[in-house]
Amino acid sequence: MKIAFDAKRAFNNYTGLGNYSRNLIMSLADSKNEFFLYTTKKNINFPLPDKSKIITPHKFVNNFIWRSILSAHDINKKNVEIFHGLSNEIPVGLNTKSIVTIHDLLFIKYPQFYNYFDRKIYDLKSRYACKNSNMIIAVSNRTKYDIIKYYGIDPEKIKVIYQSCDDEFKNKSSNLLLNYNYKNKLTKPYFIFVGGTEKRKNLIFLLKVLKAQRNLNIICVGKKDSNYDNIKNYINQNKINNQINFIKAKTTKDLASLYKNSLGLIYPSVDEGFGIPIIEAMNCSIPIIIPKNEICKEIGGKYSFYFTQNNIKSILDQLNYIINNKEEVKLRVLKNNDYVKKFSNKKQGEQLIDLYQSLVYEHKKY
Repeated sequence: MKIAFDAKRAFNNYTGLGNYSRNLIMSLADSKNEFFLYTTKKNINFPLPDKSKIITPHKFVNNFIWRSILSAHDINKKNVEIFHGLSNEIPVGLNTKSIVTIHDLLFIKYPQFYNYFDRKIYDLKSRYACKNSNMIIAVSNRTKYDIIKYYGIDPEKIKVIYQSCDDEFKNKSSNLLLNYNYKNKLTKPYFIFVGGTEKRKNLIFLLKVLKAQRNLNIICVGKKDSNYDNIKNYINQNKINNQINFIKAKTTKDLASLYKNSLGLIYPSVDEGFGIPIIEAMNCSIPIIIPKNEICKEIGGKYSFYFTQNNIKSILDQLNYIINNKEEVKLRVLKNNDYVKKFSNKKQGEQLIDLYQSLVYEHKKY
C-alpha cells in the first residue's frame, strides 16, 4: 500500500502529539508498505520505515496553505491509497481514503483553558476532519464518547486504538543514574509531575498539597506557559520553594531516569484525551497517583492509586500509604507492569495495518 501521513508533528514537536506521531510511524516499520511523510519542516530525526519519502513544500509556498490545501493535490497525484492525519486534521480536497486520529476535544469541554481564537481553529479543523474522513481513530474510549457527543459521529466510524510510548521507558536495564545537573537539584526523595504549567494540568492543586505536607517534595517536568507566573507567585507566597524544582528533561532517556528515580508519578490533570505520562510511568515501574476521573480510570487500570479530584486529604492519604506500605506498592507496580503491555507499539501497528487494509479492500470492491 501507499500510505501518506500528515507528519508535521513527528518532525517538529518534541512532546505529546510529536511522540504519538513518531511512535505510530515507527510501529509500521515492518509492514513493507510505501510511506509519504508530509511536513512543513524537518527539525527532528527518528528511525523511519525503509520505504519512506519526506515531502516538504517549495521554498516560496505558504506553509499553512500547503499543509491545509495544496498537499492534497500532491497526495492525489501520487495515487496514495490511504492518508492518515495524525493530529486532529486532514487537508481539504483529498480524493483518497482518509483516516484522522482525534486526540481530544478538550477545547470544547473546557473552553476556560483555551483562548477564543485557538478554540475556533481547533474546532474548525477537528469538525471538518471527523465529518470528511472515512474513519476516525480515537486514542481512548473517553475520546470516542466525546466525538459522538459533540460532533454527532456514527460510532461505527470510530475505532479506538491505544497508543504506546517510547521504548526508553520500557528498558528495564537502562541506567538509573541521574544526569549530573539533575543530581544537584534532587538531593531529597521526590515524586514526579509531568505536564507543564498550563491550567488544565492542575499543578496549582499539587502546590496546595505541598503546602499541606511540608515533608513532600516534587519535581515538575514540562513546558512553562503564560500560567507560570501565577504558579511562581503561589510558590513564593507560601514558601514552598524548597519543596519543588522545575526541570527540563533534555532527552527521553533523561525523562525516563527522572521517572525511575522518583517515588512515583502524581498526575492531577483535570482531564485528558489519553494521558501518556501514566503509561510512561508504568513502564518505568513506579506507582501512579491519579484522580478518579473517567480517562484516568480507563488508562490507569485497577492497580494505580486513585484520589478524589482536587481533594487534598484524599491525595495525602494515598501518598502516605505509598510511603509506608512498600511491599504492597511493589506488588501493585508489578501488576501494572503486566497491565501496561496492552499499550504496545506492536499491537498499535497491527491494528493500524488492519484498518488501512480494510479501507483499501472496501474501496477496491466497487
